Amino acid sequence: MAKAMTPLPPNLHIGGDMLALDRGLRGLIATQAREIETFFPDRTAELRVNIVEEFDQARGHQVRCEVVAALADRRQVIVREFRKQAREAVTEAFAATKVQLRRLRRRAILPVGPSTPSLSSAGI
Repeated sequence: MAKAMTPLPPNLHIGGDMLALDRGLRGLIATQAREIETFFPDRTAELRVNIVEEFDQARGHQVRCEVVAALADRRQVIVREFRKQAREAVTEAFAATKVQLRRLRRRAILPVGPSTPSLSSAGI
């Protein structure tokens, strides 16, 4: 009897070549996506993960994992990681995505300064 695939979160889309069909990688991507949702419940609207095997003359065989997080406030975070192993590429791409989302949150919290400098700050 075949095992049923774990259901993916509704806002997660996985694409790419044959690696995207691997049950272990799909499970890893789903758990990483759920982690991002728990860390940033108000930020992420949609996650797209693209995982592809590539061959480069200089570097040889590599796996490229691209995570695109489309946020509710019309911002977008795109992270690409290249690694020799597919699991490493996925975990590193999601780790970098978390860092970028934290930076965006920090920018949204910081107060915005005045748009035009006042004459007193210019020394006049």
